[in-house]
Amino acid sequence: MPSQYPKAIRRWPQHANQRDYVMAEDVNEIQDEIAGISSTLGVLPTEYLDAAGRTTKYTTVDARLDNIQRDIERLAYYQNQLLDASKTGWDLPIGSFRSSGTPIPATVNQVNPNTPESDWYPILWDQPVVDPLSLASRPTYQLVCPRTGWWVITTRTYMWRSYGPATLEHSMFTEINLPRPDTAASILGSDGASINRQSPGYLRTNPSYAGPWFQGEPLAVRIRHMDNLRVDNRPSKPDPVGTQTAFAWLGLTYIRALPADMQARPAWDIDPLPH
Repeated sequence: MPSQYPKAIRRWPQHANQRDYVMAEDVNEIQDEIAGISSTLGVLPTEYLDAAGRTTKYTTVDARLDNIQRDIERLAYYQNQLLDASKTGWDLPIGSFRSSGTPIPATVNQVNPNTPESDWYPILWDQPVVDPLSLASRPTYQLVCPRTGWWVITTRTYMWRSYGPATLEHSMFTEINLPRPDTAASILGSDGASINRQSPGYLRTNPSYAGPWFQGEPLAVRIRHMDNLRVDNRPSKPDPVGTQTAFAWLGLTYIRALPADMQARPAWDIDPLPH
């Protein structure tokens, strides 16, 4: 008689000692069910042979099934992530912007190079390359976030430095900045570079940021530059450095939405250091 498993679970009669006779057909039914279970599980059900001929061994069939279930759950998690991202705009909005050249005055007072705040000058974005939401339909020093979400922001800045004394290094510092009225410490990313004045060439910086950017929040890329000779070059004093022209590129990529309860940037989620 063929086994009932795996199409059904056989119901077994209860036998009592010294009362019931165990017939050959009773044993045969048990053997049939054992054969059905064996054929369903197959040979070596605790082992998996992959396409490359590698064998993975598990201690029990239960352990192998648990591992399969974990992989299914992991796959479903990432699939749901992709589906959620597609609903919220995985690849939009995006933006690519260039600056055809922004004059950047030298640091006002190199005796105290960390002050004042006006030593930082924003880049003018006047050449939108990819701008589906018209963030820079007119030349602007600030780009305003069109949608709250997780963003990747990348920049490249260049400044040419001409000949000068071999003893001097010329430095440029760049920051991705949130011009917030409540605090001056609002740096999301920063980078710096220097070059010896004896060898003319470009100063290059590449600050970047990956994190939350909230709708309506302005963003600027700011630059300052100076020689390493700490001289007093306030307006009433000689200016050994002079104004330099900075060129820049900026890319915006919206990755995905934030949790519903993240509607604004916490006050402490900025660079706490004065600059």
